[in-house]
Amino acid sequence: MAMPLGRATGFLIRLRRENKKYSREMCAELCNLSERCVSNIERGVADPKFSTVVKLCKTCDIDIKELYDTYLKELNIEDE
Repeated sequence: MAMPLGRATGFLIRLRRENKKYSREMCAELCNLSERCVSNIERGVADPKFSTVVKLCKTCDIDIKELYDTYLKELNIEDE
């Protein structure tokens, strides 16, 4: 069973989106996603495809490794 990204990871996406001064609507448009999809990811209730996560990371200038590390911390898993 797939696990949603989680709240901390979604918060990181939201923080970076806001730092770039992108509205949720603008971010969704740049990523070719719905505003609702972006909202669900930011709230940690969605289980997006990896390609969707990559789009958001590119748009919001997030390093995939940073997002991955945030996700692991949220799950209390050490990356070895």
